[in-house]
Amino acid sequence: MDITEKIYGGPDCYHWKPVFAWLPVKTVRGKYVWWKKIYKQRYWAVWGTGFHMSPEVEYAELFDII
Repeated sequence: MDITEKIYGGPDCYHWKPVFAWLPVKTVRGKYVWWKKIYKQRYWAVWGTGFHMSPEVEYAELFDII
């Protein structure tokens, strides 16, 4: 199933914060980066018709979030 909605204002969610990528992570553009400063945010992903939600994390470089 595809993600139908992203909820950024729920419990255990946070907006972009700086982290250091020790291991390879996939950014929102689909590029793998490691060993550099990137940004991370957590949100709730709504799957299907809205009855199932799960916490998700996404990573981005500075130019992705500007």
